[in-house]
Amino acid sequence: MQSQRLSILVKDLRSTTFAKEALRRQNSILRFIPKRNFIQTTTRFGIFHKGTPPPQKIVNKIKTKEEIAKEIFEKQLNSPNRFIRWGAIARSEKFTKGMTKYLIIAYVVFLVYGISIMKKQYLKEKELEKLEEKLETGGINEYETLRIKELKGKLRTRDELKLQEYERMKNEEKIDNFDGITLPNNDQNKLNKDIVPPRDTTSFYDSKAEQYDKDINFEEKAIRMGSKRKWLMRHCKGDVLEVSCGTGRNIPYLNIENINSITFLDSSKAMIDITNKKFRQKFPAFDKVAFVQGRAENLTNLASDKERVKYDTIVEAFGLCSHEDPVRALKNFSSLLKPHGRLVLLEHGRGRYSIINKILDKRSVKRLETWGCRWNLDIGEILDDSGLEIVEEKRVHWGTTWCIVAKQKGDIKKQDEVGFFEKYIGSSIKEKYENSKEG
Repeated sequence: MQSQRLSILVKDLRSTTFAKEALRRQNSILRFIPKRNFIQTTTRFGIFHKGTPPPQKIVNKIKTKEEIAKEIFEKQLNSPNRFIRWGAIARSEKFTKGMTKYLIIAYVVFLVYGISIMKKQYLKEKELEKLEEKLETGGINEYETLRIKELKGKLRTRDELKLQEYERMKNEEKIDNFDGITLPNNDQNKLNKDIVPPRDTTSFYDSKAEQYDKDINFEEKAIRMGSKRKWLMRHCKGDVLEVSCGTGRNIPYLNIENINSITFLDSSKAMIDITNKKFRQKFPAFDKVAFVQGRAENLTNLASDKERVKYDTIVEAFGLCSHEDPVRALKNFSSLLKPHGRLVLLEHGRGRYSIINKILDKRSVKRLETWGCRWNLDIGEILDDSGLEIVEEKRVHWGTTWCIVAKQKGDIKKQDEVGFFEKYIGSSIKEKYENSKEG
């Protein structure tokens, strides 16, 4: 115990002696340095340069949320990632103020543009109104008829060619009145040498019936044709006639609750038999169904006028391309529609683009040999020649697939067939524009 105390005293003595020796050496050095350059402090930090403040104790100040946000914003502005940097610039005050100015300018431009569009639309409606009044009186010429179709956005290829010729005569030959002038009808379905002449395809489809579904499945799945068949059958209501029913590929999309009766028609007996089998399997309890073998061109001859049944809905999928006389077939459909009845077509034909039409023309013979159809017909021309009025016309697959809803000439549109523009905008543009002029 005593030895431990002794060792502690010796250590304390040594440390004290060492401190005194260090202080003595420091004082001896200071004697040779001018006092004006240095000052001595009693702190544990030793000697400091004159005029230099002694070290201060470091205190960590807590940053506010605004300061933290500012630091993060500055880092984002200098970020090597361009997207982070652009995002920070977009949030900056300078950018926001600049955008306000540009938004005001954009709004003014939009307003001026909107007024000009409304004015053009008003002038089109006025011109269309005058031409339709003239059409009712029977004193309209061919140029004015084409102009009506142009204003309604319903020009076909042959119509465009005719209108171009009329415009050339108007500009170059200075002809203003086209009364009594009729230009040659450039029927593309007759002039196009790549369109194969029509023929009776009954025997072809009789031989193809058993393998038809298996062969066509992949092609239809690839272009999602099922959704278009569903669109077609969604229109079936009341008493329904399906022409060119084939092997009954539309049956899976039929809502039997919406129909009163349904008749299937096809020229191929083998295909009619397959349709019959499919329908009986899916709707075994439905008995208001008939399966008729016959051609669409002879449809009105299948029954006398007294026995002739009329339909609320007539549908056809990819049938016009296989008929010998598609215009006559459409006229027959029209005569079999009830008042307010609708003809719904899903067809393929010429597209919107010349490059697509060249492909259709090049492969037209191969297509006929493989599937028995003429897929490069101009469906629009056939519809116009039939005398039907188009209620709805949509085209998909580069314009080669035609989705058509048509009605008898003079029949009024149903409420759900009036488009948004026609219902809420088109009818009121004239009133709005005239009110703005008065104001």
